[in-house]
Amino acid sequence: MGLHQVLGISVAAGACTALGAIMLFIKRYWDNSSLAVFLGLASGVMAAVVLFDMLPSALVFGGWFKAVVGVLLGLLILAICDRQLFDRSAARNSLAALGYMIMLGIAMHDLPEGMAIALGGEMKDRTGMVIALGIGIHNVPEGMAIAAPLLMAGVKQLRILGQILLVGLITPLGTVIGLLAVTFLPRLLPLLLGLSSGIMIYLVLFQLWPQARAKGRRSRWWGFWLGMIIILAATYI
Repeated sequence: MGLHQVLGISVAAGACTALGAIMLFIKRYWDNSSLAVFLGLASGVMAAVVLFDMLPSALVFGGWFKAVVGVLLGLLILAICDRQLFDRSAARNSLAALGYMIMLGIAMHDLPEGMAIALGGEMKDRTGMVIALGIGIHNVPEGMAIAAPLLMAGVKQLRILGQILLVGLITPLGTVIGLLAVTFLPRLLPLLLGLSSGIMIYLVLFQLWPQARAKGRRSRWWGFWLGMIIILAATYI
């Protein structure tokens, strides 16, 4: 996949955060069942990418030890981000402060997600695209999560949208960093693939899936299996 293509899909994935805010502006209420399917779909796509692409590719490169270390590092990085940012945001009373803390936490997540797109693109064009798809789907409810408290705090929609668009640029920034790492540090590719896998595993296990469960215990499974089937079909067809 060429540089322009990788950056293009990364920008599109980042822009989905703003799409989530726009959807909330248009329709402020989304039923729990629809959100559960949506979050389940993102979970299925990302889980399948890790299981059928990222980790097997790391093993093919002969770096199983580096891959395992990378997975653990990815899990640790996201756990620290959650503990330091999201837990603190829950203790804030101001709706505006809550919205901006969520925005900061999501921006911290978007950087390694952009790296994952770059690493996927280095393996196969399709892998980079499906990672971007999973991240893009995942970014839509994140945009809603940022916008909701800011709207309730009285922040103007145009200002919210501008700030969320800036957050969306963090994803392509991560992609640039990932491309530079692959170019200048190729021996670290198994480690980086493991890192990206760990990041996505954490997002699925500790964010997407629990949120989907809270919205709809049964309907989330429809989205999850749909996401898995999409990636399996893309892998073997």
